[in-house]
Amino acid sequence: MNERRQHERFSITSLADLEVHGTDERIEAYVMNVSRNGVGLYSPRPLEVGQEINVHLTFNHHGELHTESVGGTVIRCNPHVGVHLIGVRFTGLNEGEHGELVNFINERERQLAVQQ
Repeated sequence: MNERRQHERFSITSLADLEVHGTDERIEAYVMNVSRNGVGLYSPRPLEVGQEINVHLTFNHHGELHTESVGGTVIRCNPHVGVHLIGVRFTGLNEGEHGELVNFINERERQLAVQQ
């Protein structure tokens, strides 16, 4: 598979609460990275590729904790040393509803541009 990423990923130390559409299932996952397109997660349980989920992402931005809820679709799930690596593509990230997360990503992109 030779996919080109449209947006840079940024490491982030965070937790996410995953809400699986159409079920009462909720899974706590660790966040590996985030980009404008989606999020990489470590989950104790697998999810099906194509499943629709809400990602309730808690993160530190300028010394304050923020939680943003973003819809997404599972695009990959691979077992890895006792956990599952899950890739989620955001389906509704926008500045109006997710201002802090978009600002966080914008700042990381600017920092990366300065470093290059």
